[in-house]
Amino acid sequence: MKIAICTPYYANVTAEYAGSLARMIAWTITEPTIVFNGQRVVPQIEMFMRRCTLLPRSRNQLAKDAVDWDANFVLWIDGDHRFPRDALFRLLSRNLPVVGANYPIRANPTRPCAMSLTGSPVRTTEELARTGQVEEVSHLGLGFCLVDIRVIRALRNGKPLFQNALWGEGTEESIGEDVHFCRRVKEAGYSVHVDHGVSWDVLHAHQTMLSNAET
Repeated sequence: MKIAICTPYYANVTAEYAGSLARMIAWTITEPTIVFNGQRVVPQIEMFMRRCTLLPRSRNQLAKDAVDWDANFVLWIDGDHRFPRDALFRLLSRNLPVVGANYPIRANPTRPCAMSLTGSPVRTTEELARTGQVEEVSHLGLGFCLVDIRVIRALRNGKPLFQNALWGEGTEESIGEDVHFCRRVKEAGYSVHVDHGVSWDVLHAHQTMLSNAET
């Protein structure tokens, strides 16, 4: 089993990301029992990073890196997330084509990154996390998301996997590259899921300016 960890970034990754990544890789290759194609395996993990101001371009290049390396899975991780050491193993155990974390977006006020099949925000609660619920969604962010390489291979048909796109009638109305990707996944007949347990344990860094009003 070959797992490509793909991280697009612009300037720097956070210290929390670096520490989480080191702990997760070390734990994944030494601790759990992982079965792939009916056999117990120790996964090969390769790190791919692309620096670019255009996120869709970085993701398209990283997807190509993973395919060229002949990966079985791609784990997308943004460089401003913190996650537990067993997060990759937990997503692998779901055996789903696309499954990831429902984390808060960087906005004020914030909101979940995942949307339900009916178009409403998906709320990850402590109860859903504690009971290990998995929910099919319309789309989610790719800040921490595991994708079976067969999905990526199926979608690489001359069209970019990732791009920002316009929707509706207004020229200022657009969707991000992650939503565009999830829509293509669904159109190809695959499903997209949120793991609420992993979601509860993934944190998204958000920097704000502080004034004396906050004190």
